[in-house]
Amino acid sequence: MSERGEKSLSAASARGMDDVAEAQIALKGLEGLDRELHAETRAYEGPRDPDALLAHLGHPAFRDGQREAVEAALAGRDALVVMPTGGGKSLCYQLPGLAGGDLTIVVSPLIALMADQWRKLAADGHPAVMIASGMPDGLAGEAIAAVRSGRARMVYCSPERFASPVFWNAISERRVDLLAVDEAHCISEWGHDFRPDYLRLPRVIERLGRPAVMACTATATAEVSGEIAARLGLREPLLVRSGFDRPNLSFDIVPFEGKGTKARKLALLRHGLSDPTNRPAIVYCGTRRDTDEVAQALRSGGLAAAAYHAGLEADERASAQHRFMSGDAEVIAATNAFGMGVDKADVRSVWHWAIPTSVEAYYQEAGRAGRDGDPSRAVLLASRSDLGRLVRFIRMKEVEPDQVASYAARLRAHSDENGLLELDNPRSDEDRIKLAIAERAGAFRVEPAPGGRLSLEMADRFDRPRAAEACRVARDRSWRAYRAIEAFAFSQGCRRRALLDHFGDSTPGAPQGRCCDVCDSESWLPDPADLQESAAGGRRGRAAPAQPAELGDEDAVLFESLREWRLGAAAGKPAYTVANNRTLEAIAVSRPTDQAALAAIPGVGPTFMKRHANAVLGLVAKTGGREAA
Repeated sequence: MSERGEKSLSAASARGMDDVAEAQIALKGLEGLDRELHAETRAYEGPRDPDALLAHLGHPAFRDGQREAVEAALAGRDALVVMPTGGGKSLCYQLPGLAGGDLTIVVSPLIALMADQWRKLAADGHPAVMIASGMPDGLAGEAIAAVRSGRARMVYCSPERFASPVFWNAISERRVDLLAVDEAHCISEWGHDFRPDYLRLPRVIERLGRPAVMACTATATAEVSGEIAARLGLREPLLVRSGFDRPNLSFDIVPFEGKGTKARKLALLRHGLSDPTNRPAIVYCGTRRDTDEVAQALRSGGLAAAAYHAGLEADERASAQHRFMSGDAEVIAATNAFGMGVDKADVRSVWHWAIPTSVEAYYQEAGRAGRDGDPSRAVLLASRSDLGRLVRFIRMKEVEPDQVASYAARLRAHSDENGLLELDNPRSDEDRIKLAIAERAGAFRVEPAPGGRLSLEMADRFDRPRAAEACRVARDRSWRAYRAIEAFAFSQGCRRRALLDHFGDSTPGAPQGRCCDVCDSESWLPDPADLQESAAGGRRGRAAPAQPAELGDEDAVLFESLREWRLGAAAGKPAYTVANNRTLEAIAVSRPTDQAALAAIPGVGPTFMKRHANAVLGLVAKTGGREAA
């Protein structure tokens, strides 16, 4: 593969096929790809046995749930595969697709992930091709020829591709034994990333002769899973849920309230990102303005940071993403426009500058940390002022039946004499919702059209009661998502347990190391007094964290007493708001006997001294203090 092709794929868009300009950026350099990637498929003689093919693909063993999903596909059975990000969903359809002699179609809205999976398979000589808008004609034509001739056993495409007669003519000459629907939550209006184009897949499935269907997703609640199965018409599907736990991730929620919140959040963010073990990092912001301001503030603090949001020109977004993927920028501040199509395995931390719109969105974004399996962290900087922004978003998206009827009437007025209309995919959430509700109310029928557009066939009816019910459902869904993320952001229980409960996973959490700020406070968080002074421009914050103290047997006893005391002193708040573990360890080792000695310990600030000095000195006195040298 050419260097230009590699770079363009790395710079691919996270928004998927609904943005043609982004798709063109992602594919701009494909002209330089070696044609031998396709030529190698002619001589492909890979093994058909699943275990042998697993080894042939370079995997030592099946992960939890993978074998069951593969065997279901090979037996022609439908399946709904729910695995966390990085859990190995792609292998569930790649292996049966390559093991069989018929055609497997993989549908995905994410051109970057399609390109990445295809590139890896094709480079190893596997019979896989990709067809997407914006590809050079020669490369697309070669892929179509490989599908038609039978040389390709797997084809990656977007849902819009089924609007192409050329594509349909090619796949109609093959027997399709498996249709894999990646990011299947996109078909659910209960999901956090609903895409109208996915609603056309049930008709595609029937037109293909009803092959086995495998729906794959990372963030489906039981409610979303049920709608996925119903909308795709899955027949007695095998449900594969491998568990939602990400053992290598730790979770922190840091509350911020009152005057100076923004400055203190920035001080904590700078503190955390100054530690190289927390980089590369993604900082998710709630608005474009915050994204620009956070990126600039991090750059002024000496960090190589880039900004990414939909308000930037397409080439600026591509440049920012390429800088982050290549390592030129170790931090990227972004809105939720960034991420779904990004496959960077070594992200060490994901930060949420503001509370996201839903628990599903939070967990998917947080899950972009640590995809290589190494220890990583997710940090949510939570302020109740964020809730007002979420309420405004909900109210902006709320629609009433009259608004939907007016929207449908405007579209009808622009249709031709045959009642047909082509239009771009709606950009705003409000218009997306109006389009979906109007279709449900029978105002028109929507089909995908070439170029990522939509084709509408008008009808002579508008079912107002059905539209009213759909409006109510959409409104209730938004408020349920709001209440769930509010409860998560301001709860006092284990963060991991709260996430698993939300997704209906009753298995015990099994962190490989640290769990969360509630279960295990940790020393990377600065003392609140230091944070306050840093935000105010003070000089008291340390340039680097102190080394952990060496605890003797007697010191360990005092340390445990201090931890028990801290739990009560926190009064229901996270333990680190009193003091972090490293500070308590230093107290246990030095055993100060007066306030001057206590105040000299790193991590003990004026606020701590005012509130807790007497209690701590009393605990130390019970175990015998040490005189200062």
